[in-house]
Amino acid sequence: MAASTVVALWLLSSGAALFAPFAKAYTPTAYLDIRRTHSNVGGVNIEYLFRIEATESDFAPQPPKGHRSYNTNPLGKSSQLPSAYSSFPVDEPPASDLLLCNEANGISNYLNPVGTVDVQDVGYLYKKYVLVPRGQCSFEAKARSAQRLGAAGIMIFNTLESRYEAIDPNKEYTDDSHPDWGNIQWPEDRADYECGDRPARDGIGLRFEVQTSSLHWTPPPYADNNLMSGWVNEGSWCAKDFESKGGTADEFRKSCPSERCLVTGKNVSDDGSIMEACCAWDIPITMQSDGIDDGDAVPQSEEEKIVIPVLFLTMDDGEMLNQVILDAMDSANLEGLGDITYISVVPYARWYPEFHYSTIVLWAMAVFTLWISCYESASEYRKSWKNINTALNEGLLVFSRSSVIPSSHLASAVGGGRERTDTDETVDLAEDVELEVEMPATNVVGNGESVSQDNDVAQDSNFQIDDECEPNADDTLNAATATPPDNAFPESRNSNIDDDTLHTDAESVISETVERMDAIGAVGPTTDRASGTSSNAQGEQLQTQRVNAQSLLRSRPPTASERRVELHAMHAFFFVLCASAFLLLLFFFNLFKLVTVAYGLGGSSCMSQIIFQPLYARVLKEKHSQKEIKLPSFLGNWRVIDVISSLSAYSIGIVWIVIAFSSVQPLYSTYYWVVQDVMGVSYCIFVLGIIQINTIMVGTILLVLVFFYDIFYVFLSPYIFGTSVMVDVAMGGKHGDPAFCYKYPSDYRCTGSQAPLPMMLVFPWLLDYREGFSMIGLGDIVLPGLLISFAARYDGAKFLTRKCSEASSGVPNQTSDDNVDEGTAAAAEDMEYTPPLTRKQVIINNSWAFLKGLKKGYFGPMMVAYAIGLSAAYVAVYGMQRGQPALLYIVPACLLTMFALGMRKRQLSDLWGGPKVMRKANRMVALADKIPEFRAAAATAPRSNLPQSAVV
Repeated sequence: MAASTVVALWLLSSGAALFAPFAKAYTPTAYLDIRRTHSNVGGVNIEYLFRIEATESDFAPQPPKGHRSYNTNPLGKSSQLPSAYSSFPVDEPPASDLLLCNEANGISNYLNPVGTVDVQDVGYLYKKYVLVPRGQCSFEAKARSAQRLGAAGIMIFNTLESRYEAIDPNKEYTDDSHPDWGNIQWPEDRADYECGDRPARDGIGLRFEVQTSSLHWTPPPYADNNLMSGWVNEGSWCAKDFESKGGTADEFRKSCPSERCLVTGKNVSDDGSIMEACCAWDIPITMQSDGIDDGDAVPQSEEEKIVIPVLFLTMDDGEMLNQVILDAMDSANLEGLGDITYISVVPYARWYPEFHYSTIVLWAMAVFTLWISCYESASEYRKSWKNINTALNEGLLVFSRSSVIPSSHLASAVGGGRERTDTDETVDLAEDVELEVEMPATNVVGNGESVSQDNDVAQDSNFQIDDECEPNADDTLNAATATPPDNAFPESRNSNIDDDTLHTDAESVISETVERMDAIGAVGPTTDRASGTSSNAQGEQLQTQRVNAQSLLRSRPPTASERRVELHAMHAFFFVLCASAFLLLLFFFNLFKLVTVAYGLGGSSCMSQIIFQPLYARVLKEKHSQKEIKLPSFLGNWRVIDVISSLSAYSIGIVWIVIAFSSVQPLYSTYYWVVQDVMGVSYCIFVLGIIQINTIMVGTILLVLVFFYDIFYVFLSPYIFGTSVMVDVAMGGKHGDPAFCYKYPSDYRCTGSQAPLPMMLVFPWLLDYREGFSMIGLGDIVLPGLLISFAARYDGAKFLTRKCSEASSGVPNQTSDDNVDEGTAAAAEDMEYTPPLTRKQVIINNSWAFLKGLKKGYFGPMMVAYAIGLSAAYVAVYGMQRGQPALLYIVPACLLTMFALGMRKRQLSDLWGGPKVMRKANRMVALADKIPEFRAAAATAPRSNLPQSAVV
């Protein structure tokens, strides 16, 4: 039980909520189409130049989203733009504030300008996009200053200079050739540069030696990009050093794609004249909010929201655009009066689908997983009826009612009174009638001579019904095998009786016979059917056979229902408490790799049992698959099918674990997420196969508890822990730094750091450059599944008892040729020939039967309720653009459906306390499990016409 509870808690704490998917890091999210516009008296000429990729920020809106075709065909090539898009002139910041950091440094106030310079600058960038170098203040501070200057958007590009900072910017220098080395905050190793001594992405990294006297340090701390950029012909000192060591231009660009280097501040010579320089990183980043006071005159709490797009460009793209702007300005200065040339930009976000079809696929996966899991949890009832029906057709078993109901109570059973339809009340009656199982045999006299049974005598032999509706104690067997006379059930007593009375009287009968449930085979001595005298020899033989029947039933192995772990009300409370403890443990401690290993090994075990063993059982011959392998005693007994199933499953699982620990985001591997989903489905089938609830009271308590559990850990926990505990845990907890892991994906701090917890079904977004995933926690399937599994087993139990009751009432399973009289045969010959159904008709009939089945019982409606609840959760995610706890929608849908059906069928009290029909069906399952032994015993035991019997 402990192991089962741990599995269930594991699933619950895996994030029983539906979360908004994540996107791939460092992917350009917007396009900037650069155009040159030249206007004069002759008209306007617009020339498309090139496209620049950009990334956005998390504190500002994005530009208008482009059409899908714009991802490959730039919008800016068209001179006439659609109405949703605009072209904006591009300009540089005011000369007095080239970095747009004056406000952050307390020099200017563009919101309330007071100085002459501020007044002139306000409106300078009106409806323009401004190109600003990175550095000296935060991204958000630059964006807010641009917005106050009237800009329509801002483009911030990366620079080498921004990687150096003066510790004391007000310090004066006596020697302008270089600053005070101790007053420089040098670039950060790995964050800003890579020297090639560690495994980085694509093998990036180079180390150079440069003379500090050749560099420009005025104004401090560093002031010249050109001497550290490009190849030798462009004047780069790093390239010159690389060439002097035998390197080529192609090797230089391969090992240092940025073609730029940064001085690290580490001396190569003792006098500091030669310093180390390394390849600079230049990757697109997502700009983060500073989260602090910008330093301007406006308090942080009163700062206005950024409402203009803020885009980030790499060094190469930013410098290229800056050079185009400078060239346009020079051209404008040389043109005549009336000629105007300027650079404009058409910004738009990259296209991505608003709705992901993967959501529909994942919805179908979740519903199918729950359906197959719950359907399989009730499979023992269907298999038991198949075995019992086979035994009935073979004559191995005979069902008969051990408690006889008067004709006034069951007139329809013998044709009297009004006919009954198959209502819930008549089904309940069939479930409540106790049945006696017999194993009939041919009568064999002591010398082996066969004697036929006299049915007429048996029919008249001591068949009595007393006032208590019980047969004589000594004639239980005869009542079970005989046919009652025509006057045994007078019609006059069944003329007017309603369903409630019928149900109540059936309950009184069962209450009298239920006391004898444990007295299996309680029959007395019989009367010799030929002479009417008692036969002690046959009585002793019957007693021996009765004891054999008892021993067969009592020595049976536990049924599937008995092997399951049943949850009670206290378990539900304990369940949620342990889930909370486990969730907080994952939140505060980095146990995600341990959980991944455990999930992979556990999932392999589930795949072995759920997938590979049934598969190999069909493929391999039984004599080979069931052959035992001799292994050391401590390993237990293993069959061939066990070994090959385990090898197949665990080999897949181990590869899955290796991928999980060898990449930053293993979900980008198709193998990984497919195997994870297969494991998830196997987990659900396994858990719902070993854990069950037998009353809706337990299911209601459990689902109500997890309903509030989800609400607390998703929506309320941020007020206590500063972040949503459920979201943080489900998405993998403490991730490695995204920028660092992008550069060093094989670092031990990064492998698997971007992967969410594996206890969920996932499906990738289709046709979406962000490469995200839709996902749903296994807890959102298993927890409602406990209640839906109960509904499936309840319907299965009713099916089994109904079929057994029909068999006991004499309803034939099949019609033999001997039972067809000549008149019926002649009529059949005159009937018109009916052609067989076509394949299309069969599909239509099966589909219609499936739809009708959804309205019957409890399992079908509960599955529909779950599907609707899960759909509502996805609609909420789409509408709110944030993760939603799926149980918030699923729990009400399932509970309301169960209670509504129970009230309509008048079975709510029975479902709340535990249906009797399930206990009765479990006894029939026990009987079905012993049929092979019955068959073997019947083949070897001496034959007699005295049947063995047992009350079920």
